[in-house]
Amino acid sequence: MKRLAALASAALLTTCCMLMPYGALAEANHMNVTVDLSAQGKPISPLIYGVNQYSNNSSYRMVKANAIRQGGNRTTAYNWETNASNAGADWHHSSDNHLGDTDEPAAYVATMINEANFYGIPYKLATLQLAGYVSADKNGNVSEAETAPSARFNRVVLTKGAPFAETPDLTDGVVYMDEYVNYIITKYGDSQSPKGIQAYSLDNEPALWHHTHPRVHPEPVGVQELADKSIEMARAVKALDPNAEIFGPALYGYTAFDHLADDEISDEWEKIKEEKGYHWYLDCYLDQMRQAEEQYGMRLLDVLDIHYYSESARISDQDRVQSVRTLYEEGFSENSWIGQWCMENVPILDTVLTSIETYYPGTKLAITEYNFGGDNESATIAMTEALGCFAEKGVYFASIWGGNGYQFAGINLYTNYDKKGGAFGDLLVPAKTDDVSLCSAYAAVSSADKNVVTISMTNKSETQPLEATIHMNGGDSDWQTAEIWAVSGSSKIRLLENAASVSGSDVTVTLPAYSAAMVVIRK
Repeated sequence: MKRLAALASAALLTTCCMLMPYGALAEANHMNVTVDLSAQGKPISPLIYGVNQYSNNSSYRMVKANAIRQGGNRTTAYNWETNASNAGADWHHSSDNHLGDTDEPAAYVATMINEANFYGIPYKLATLQLAGYVSADKNGNVSEAETAPSARFNRVVLTKGAPFAETPDLTDGVVYMDEYVNYIITKYGDSQSPKGIQAYSLDNEPALWHHTHPRVHPEPVGVQELADKSIEMARAVKALDPNAEIFGPALYGYTAFDHLADDEISDEWEKIKEEKGYHWYLDCYLDQMRQAEEQYGMRLLDVLDIHYYSESARISDQDRVQSVRTLYEEGFSENSWIGQWCMENVPILDTVLTSIETYYPGTKLAITEYNFGGDNESATIAMTEALGCFAEKGVYFASIWGGNGYQFAGINLYTNYDKKGGAFGDLLVPAKTDDVSLCSAYAAVSSADKNVVTISMTNKSETQPLEATIHMNGGDSDWQTAEIWAVSGSSKIRLLENAASVSGSDVTVTLPAYSAAMVVIRK
């Protein structure tokens, strides 16, 4: 009976919330948001609105994306000649047809190309295999006794050193990686072709190979080993497709940024760090790739590739909506071991960008796997703030791993908030709020239409609406209309009626509790 009464009360309260204006049930928090329209807009890479490869899960098709990545643990032991792959420790070390039930060469890439074309995704990133061996069959679980080298695996050779075959030789026990790239180019065109692959990743999470793929690479990867393989593979790709971009080294997270290994710090790294005076491993990798460019006369790393899974976001919804601050806010200490022990590198993206500027200027930054978790509005709030942060920090490429409706809604707020192609501007302008713990804000103008300003905003309060005054400084004061597209109460983006008003250069908006929104202001 008590449960029924509680449900009835909740239903009545929900009805009242729908009928009453925002703020009627709880006093609203107040916030000032300042937008500087006098500043020169900073270009935003459209590739930060990316996803990892679509699957049969229809939820992947709920998002309008601009980039797609083919990666993950399955790709490390992927055999392009037959589409066999190995699950590694994720699933009984099974070699099977998970990435393709056909033996047609490069069918997994063909799937990505076809999906990208169908969904109008212009930029495609494929993964190349560097760990040393790939699946030789699709016959199921691989025992420890069958660890490579064995009949269950084919050896990987990065550069063939001989003419490429029109179709790969399935009897030689070897898979050639430059022959793979050549096969893609021959069949679909190079990186400048609409169906071609625009970029190649130098494998996936190498610091975890000995955990994720102990049948393939049972020992931890070495610092020099990874550099040598990265350089050789990049040279082979550039020889075939000079305009293709190289992403590397696809490190799994903070510990790998620091010392490559995921567990014990190796003697090799300790020696290199002491000799070279590096702050952390990212410095070393960038320096190695810079020296390779000097040696070979070509850039062999276009994009530094890292993964980021927030440690605090998994603790609670409250921690999730604050977790993005670790990436950009000086002095913010999140509720995790990062906040306790690793503050010297917070804000993390600033430290990464300092490494790039110090050791290999001109290198772009990608976050090819990230996910802040959650299956409610907290997920949308975190996603909305993260994408604004990526834009502000100049991230070139970002692709969420996995995802659900709430997370995809965060992307869609930027790429398709009205289901008619309404999007965040492509030139970022400065914006700040009184308190980012309660409200984040990022603003942009469109290079195609300077009469529109878009502002992504969040209300991190679970209980109180947010009443914000947006001060549009440094521009004309003849703003005419404002509308708010928001995620609140469900994963659907909806237009909030009567929630915004304009007075000269000030715009007043009211956001529901626990919401993320795109505010669209027009002259």
